Amino acid sequence: MSEQPRPAAVVLVVALTAGAVAVGGSGVTTAQSSHLVVQSVTVDPSSPQVGEDVTVTATIRNFESSSEPARINQVSLRSGVRTLATASDVGTVGPGGTVELPLTTGFESPGRKDLTLHVYGESNGGILHVRYPVSVSVYERDSDVQLDLETPNEPATESRVNVTVANGAAANISNLRLTLAGSNATVDDPSRVNASLARGRERVVEYDVDFDGPGAHPLTATLTYRDPDGNRRTVSASRTFDVESAVVDAELDATVVRENDTARIDASLTNFGNVRLEEVRLRAESDGETVARRLVGDVAAESTREVSVDESSLPPGPVTLRATYEASGDRHETTRTVEFAPTTAGNITLTGIEVTPTGGAIRLAGSASNTGETAVTGAVVSVVETERVTPVPPTKDYFVGNVPAGEFTSFELTARLAGNRTDAVPIRISYIADGEQHARVVEVTVADAGAGGAAGPGGDAPAPDGPPGGGGGFFGLGRIDVIGLLLRLGVVVAVGSGLVYWWRRRGDDEG
Repeated sequence: MSEQPRPAAVVLVVALTAGAVAVGGSGVTTAQSSHLVVQSVTVDPSSPQVGEDVTVTATIRNFESSSEPARINQVSLRSGVRTLATASDVGTVGPGGTVELPLTTGFESPGRKDLTLHVYGESNGGILHVRYPVSVSVYERDSDVQLDLETPNEPATESRVNVTVANGAAANISNLRLTLAGSNATVDDPSRVNASLARGRERVVEYDVDFDGPGAHPLTATLTYRDPDGNRRTVSASRTFDVESAVVDAELDATVVRENDTARIDASLTNFGNVRLEEVRLRAESDGETVARRLVGDVAAESTREVSVDESSLPPGPVTLRATYEASGDRHETTRTVEFAPTTAGNITLTGIEVTPTGGAIRLAGSASNTGETAVTGAVVSVVETERVTPVPPTKDYFVGNVPAGEFTSFELTARLAGNRTDAVPIRISYIADGEQHARVVEVTVADAGAGGAAGPGGDAPAPDGPPGGGGGFFGLGRIDVIGLLLRLGVVVAVGSGLVYWWRRRGDDEG
């Protein structure tokens, strides 16, 4: 009986030396020469909702003044006597060392939750027990405001992450601040703000994210806002992305396009890789010289960006398009060469001209043909007056009008020719092509009017001697040899005189 109290005394001594509770939030228990402390605790999210996962991360430290390492056997998060989360065999912390331990739990009801973090360990044969108070405020779950995270393409080390904020509540929300963050990830401009989001509406916010490398990487989007009552609310959503290694694969295509009376080069840069193409530049080169430059927007993975270079910047011949861009931290380049031929401006040419006599004049009828690649407007053809050519009614000039590329329109002109050897008629052609006024004079060779033959512009067709009929010849007879005519008249007079002489002689014989 006298020996029974000894174990109790021993237990009491251990409890006093290894079970002290610290004041002010951190519990420190000394076992021999180890000093273990809960240095800090973080709660994520800081304002959780009912049913949402809450992670309590404890940073446990062994003081530098400790001469022995401390082994942590168990860490528990408790609400009263109920254990919410626990971790066993955490490991050993040497003097001056720290360890971070996350514990995840959830709450089924709103309100303030007063919790306690318990750390159990041992050092140099002694028992360690440290307590640390944790307070968490839990809010009613707001299912009307939701977040969703997604990537437009398969995620790579450089990816675009879209966060959709949807307001399914019956009222507007205001003072929105959306933040995207994640371990092993760098988010460009991670925090975005907006004044309000109307009820029943949603907004997509784009983030550029650089992951540290391939593998599984979690991201968390957190939205804070004020409800119609002015209360500050927070909602968050997390997603783990399976990130692949960066693949840079781009292709540049180019083609010459002719439409609407113009020519151009259409280029398309297609991103077959899984990382974004940034700082894209396009240059057009001819004979080693840069003839055009274009800035191109970023090209997302599995997408195409198009750009055009108009003919005003391009010379004829081979043109090399050179696209440079930045991807996965390096500068890249791809090229394509095409053969370019500029558009031929609209051009009116007179074709198929026929010359026929009409009274005391000639009639020229033919076609005003557009041999260019652009439309012609306001075309007019007219006879040019000279010493030997006079424009006469009814068609001194003729309004041809508009002539599309590769088409023609008929016309006719009338003129009077002077003398008996007028070989050509000058005709003025005027029109508008590509916004510019054009005018020139061509000579139409005059063929035999009686034959009604064709003549081409510019005097290229050979002309027979003599003007067309009715064009100022001898007594309007055309080109006739005068000497031959006089000889014929002499023969007629001689024959006539002979007949008269014979008739008179016959009369005398009969008398």
